[in-house]
Amino acid sequence: MTESNFFTRAGDFLTGATGDHSGLITVLNEILGPITRKDQPTRLEARSKTPEVFDAVSQWQQQDKPPATTESMIRTLFSDAEIRRFSDETGLSAPAAMEILKEIVPLCARDRKKRQLRVPDDAT
Repeated sequence: MTESNFFTRAGDFLTGATGDHSGLITVLNEILGPITRKDQPTRLEARSKTPEVFDAVSQWQQQDKPPATTESMIRTLFSDAEIRRFSDETGLSAPAAMEILKEIVPLCARDRKKRQLRVPDDAT
């Protein structure tokens, strides 16, 4: 571990950065955009580039408390620029932002699917 990484991680620990989800959820919802209609794939389903990723997103949507995912999955679902945006807009270090994304993206998938199912059929 480099000295810079050590101080970044120490700062994240001392400030409780990895436990602060509020700003990151807002940025995540901004990036994913509005909830889609029932007859359309969710935004995360649409970002799924392989059947394996689509299956993982579908499993998250069906579980009340989906488990955290991997950094690899986050990097598959979001561009490098979007991942940097999570960090930049929340003031979190890149490692802290990634740790939170691994926790909240599956939860967000579940929440957004529930909200999608409540969208009226005539919504535009």
